[in-house]
Amino acid sequence: MRSLVNLGALIGGVCGSLLVVLTVCAAEPGTSSHEATWEELRAMCDAAKSDFHPLRRADLEPLAAELKQSAGRLDAWLKVAGPHAAGWRKFLKWDKLQQQLRGPAPPDADVLWSIYQQYASGDEGLGLVWFVDVKRALLSYVEAARTIDNPEIKPGYENQLTQLAVWLKDYREKPSPERAWAIGNAVHWLRGSRQAPQLVAALERRFGRPNLWAEISAEAVNAGLSEAVDECTPIEDCILGTAVYGTGHTTGQTRSVLIEDEDYGVVDALLLSKTYTSTVGYHGPVCIYATGLTRIGAVKRMWINQHGVFEHPARSKAVTCTSINDIQARRRLIERMAWRKAMKQLGTAEWIASRHAECRVNRRIDDQADENLAQANEKFRQKFRRPLVEHKLFPEVFHVSSDSRAIRLKSLLRGALLLAAVQPPPEAVKADLVLRIHESLINNFAQDALGGMTVHEERFRKAIIDLFGELPQKMKVEKDEEPWAVTFAKDLPIYVRFDKNRFSITIRGEKYQSGQNAIKTMVVTAHYTIQPTENGFEAVRDEELEIAPKEYAVRGGIPRSVFVNRFEKIFERKIVGEGFMLKDRWEKVGRFVPVQFTSRDGWLVLAWNRVPPPKSETPAKAPPPDLAKR
Repeated sequence: MRSLVNLGALIGGVCGSLLVVLTVCAAEPGTSSHEATWEELRAMCDAAKSDFHPLRRADLEPLAAELKQSAGRLDAWLKVAGPHAAGWRKFLKWDKLQQQLRGPAPPDADVLWSIYQQYASGDEGLGLVWFVDVKRALLSYVEAARTIDNPEIKPGYENQLTQLAVWLKDYREKPSPERAWAIGNAVHWLRGSRQAPQLVAALERRFGRPNLWAEISAEAVNAGLSEAVDECTPIEDCILGTAVYGTGHTTGQTRSVLIEDEDYGVVDALLLSKTYTSTVGYHGPVCIYATGLTRIGAVKRMWINQHGVFEHPARSKAVTCTSINDIQARRRLIERMAWRKAMKQLGTAEWIASRHAECRVNRRIDDQADENLAQANEKFRQKFRRPLVEHKLFPEVFHVSSDSRAIRLKSLLRGALLLAAVQPPPEAVKADLVLRIHESLINNFAQDALGGMTVHEERFRKAIIDLFGELPQKMKVEKDEEPWAVTFAKDLPIYVRFDKNRFSITIRGEKYQSGQNAIKTMVVTAHYTIQPTENGFEAVRDEELEIAPKEYAVRGGIPRSVFVNRFEKIFERKIVGEGFMLKDRWEKVGRFVPVQFTSRDGWLVLAWNRVPPPKSETPAKAPPPDLAKR
């Protein structure tokens, strides 16, 4: 029974993930083709009523082909999915689906609908892209097939257009996630029934602006990549037949500059250094004692896009100046001959030494970069991109660009309902890190990831640990508690609203289960007000949570206050934003202090400035001993 108290741990994790999105992750808004005005959209709704085109059997052929293709991809995946594949095939009525797809007659819509119910049953594993593609293809075919020879479709079509015009009017006057969902549902219905294509295209353009804009300044990038170089390394070389041994003391500085590019974020990592060398060269019976100075400039170019970070081989330019301090041999005659030859070949030797230094520097930079970039790409692909792609949640637009001032990200996630931001983001203050999120990004993500899904504690906690490295304190439960599961509502399972320096988070659960205890259908909303503080900003929650229905039955006899208390812990009274620091090697960037935290018109705007860490007095390494001095 006690574990029912902690059913909200799932919701706490989801909200915690949301708050990470709100507080951790912007460029000039782009333009597109002509966007219809609100009046034009409503006029198009009225005009489309007289343009109804009933579907024919031939219209189902491309839908059946898409269903076969998606089923083929799922079949290929199941063949390598291991011992669970047989269970999936049985659960998904795989043989029945194959019979429908292979038969001479078109697939039967009623049979496909029964199969679709299995894909839409809410099991966590069904969120993988291979299942999602088949589920959506099944639904598209069934919805289209049921419109053929259906006398109720035309009146329903006209009613849908009438309602759509009303929703558009209401949304313009008072935007909300609920109204956006209603419009998106109407667009989905029109697409499924293959009606009003011009209206659908106009609505997708109107609601098709990117819903995430992020920016990080060149100064912040440089702070993360720059570092002092002060190291001693052994030297072993061969120049003009002379074997050279000694040590080199390199001092310098790395820094970065951003390069303008419309299709990538481009960073040049630069190295400017000096290497003082002290060497002994051996050529037959002759020993040559020398000191030198090599000035090196090197550049390593990196490109950033939706697939990760890519690199170009390092390039460098070196100039060496050498002083021959002494030449020794067993006979004076040989020494005089060696001096004349060495001075004659000194320029050539310096040129060769410069080229060898360039090769060494390039190789060392590439080796270090390969290791660091491999780790960064592994994290990006395994922790971020791969999970999203496998669950069909990766944004359809993930565009990175750069100029001399910043690296910028523009992203669009429209989801299954195909709607995103209506207008460009509001302006943000000039800062080192800027994040502008439209509520549709979070709402679309939650709809596709959690709509109708049953999520179990064990899998969810593992996913959170894999993503963040640890389990947040408020998600931890006692060892003897029974495992729980939550079934989210099929529509709007979790959604947010940003406006007038306030935001709200709503959770819609159809069932909360732990052991024999359960609650059905509960909607909880927390409202926050954003306000400045001496050290940044904070979001203060309204005193009372909105919980509907106010009275509900709990099988197991647990009082209502238990759930209220649990949600009180999930939705903290204050969310304090006083800045943050990055981890590991990025700690040297300093602390990011909030300078903007506002919300309006569906957008949340956050901005931070970088406060560099205090400089530490690090003594330089002692130069190597002068091997020329005997």
